[in-house]
Amino acid sequence: MNTKYLFSFVTLVFFSGSFVVNHYVYAKADPESDIVLISKESKNEDKDVVAIVNGQKITNNELYEILLSTYGNDALDVLIRRTLINQEARKHGISITSEEVENRLNTLVQREVNALMQSYKIEKESDLEKELEKIGASLKEFRDKVAKKLRKQKQAEIELRAEKVVLKSITVSEEDLHEAYNSVYGEKIEAQQVVLKTKREAEEVLEKLRLGADFAKIAKTQSIDRASASRDGKMLPFSPQDDIGKSVAHLKPGELSDIISTDYGYHIIKIIEKKAGNGKDFNSVKEDLDKLVREKKYRERLRPWLISLIENASITKNINLD
Repeated sequence: MNTKYLFSFVTLVFFSGSFVVNHYVYAKADPESDIVLISKESKNEDKDVVAIVNGQKITNNELYEILLSTYGNDALDVLIRRTLINQEARKHGISITSEEVENRLNTLVQREVNALMQSYKIEKESDLEKELEKIGASLKEFRDKVAKKLRKQKQAEIELRAEKVVLKSITVSEEDLHEAYNSVYGEKIEAQQVVLKTKREAEEVLEKLRLGADFAKIAKTQSIDRASASRDGKMLPFSPQDDIGKSVAHLKPGELSDIISTDYGYHIIKIIEKKAGNGKDFNSVKEDLDKLVREKKYRERLRPWLISLIENASITKNINLD
């Protein structure tokens, strides 16, 4: 674990924005520099001055201009999307409770913790705590800082309103539930794949594989699907009812498929193993399946819904970045 890089990331969280302002209650200079930090309570300086460097004042307008030129369009687009989501929620009579907000906020904070752990290949929160202690921080402080930032951004409220509006338009059929059942609880196929860009390349590779070439080696060096290529071509387990599954369900372990064309390229698949379903009764898991289907449909519809909101809205931008 490289603590230096973790320190760089966590510094951005702990030592930015209001954390610094709250720490320096009164205006004072860093002993190592001539930069003076101005507090809100300072009565001797102009309210328009945000910093003084070697006697030179930096004003609110200068800060505003550089922030606007750097983040202007992106920040404005975020505000526009949030406004549209709030308008849609009001239109549909959507309300959210403080309990829902807190629960979602906790989920978002945990998501940030998990992302930090994944980025630095840390498996346990206790290990993350130890790494943070090395730089004088703690996991609780990190969680509190992230939560404060998310509260200011009202991220939990925005997510909840968008989710509730989109979910109102989602229906789940029996067919949807049975497809989900097969995907989650039904038979699974474990396989390797090589994905090529052109049919001609696929034909050449298939010929080599039929003559006994090493599937894992070819997958690792030639497949354009880098996720499976990094695992010697191994795919995530899939259902024989899936699109790819239907094309290879008849094959036995060790057998190769013909060339299968999809939007991602030309696939050649080798069956590793077929595993029977776990035998759970459909009706006993129906409620869970309903939640899974709704969540999947929500993820699929969220982006198109947001695009539709923007395309059908009357938006005038009065921002000048020249």
